[in-house]
Amino acid sequence: MHRASAVKKTMCTTLILAAIVAACAYVSAGWFRLMLIRGDSMLPAYHNMQIVVLDRHSREYRRGDVIAFHCEGFKAVLVKRIAACGGDRVQIAEGTLFVNGEASPLYEKGAFDRAGCLEEEIRPAQGEYVVIGDNTAESRDSRDEAVGTIRAEEIIGKVIG
Repeated sequence: MHRASAVKKTMCTTLILAAIVAACAYVSAGWFRLMLIRGDSMLPAYHNMQIVVLDRHSREYRRGDVIAFHCEGFKAVLVKRIAACGGDRVQIAEGTLFVNGEASPLYEKGAFDRAGCLEEEIRPAQGEYVVIGDNTAESRDSRDEAVGTIRAEEIIGKVIG
């Protein structure tokens, strides 16, 4: 009788562990994703060949968040920082990023050697974002026509680690 009880306990423990592993795999596949950074457009925050974790569940994005998104113009997944959100007025003038008429605290004054599509003031629609890499000299971002503003549906997730 004692042996049968031990076998039952072992089977029960095995089933519980299997359920926990399955639940973790489900949550991981749906909520989180590992991603490899390629390139130096996000230096110094993230570097080439760095692995980061994306939170795929969060759908609330704000200025300063780093996101990964599908970029159809470059046929790639890009990682950039949100510089402005829907409804904001955005422009790069004299090398400085202005959001709603104020110099953005995300980038130093004079940090931009090119304004591209942001030379003239734009106002992204609700659910759209202006994204810029931290390494402004190397980054291909919303200043480029191939990227432009990013729609919420294009976002894969927010970088959390």
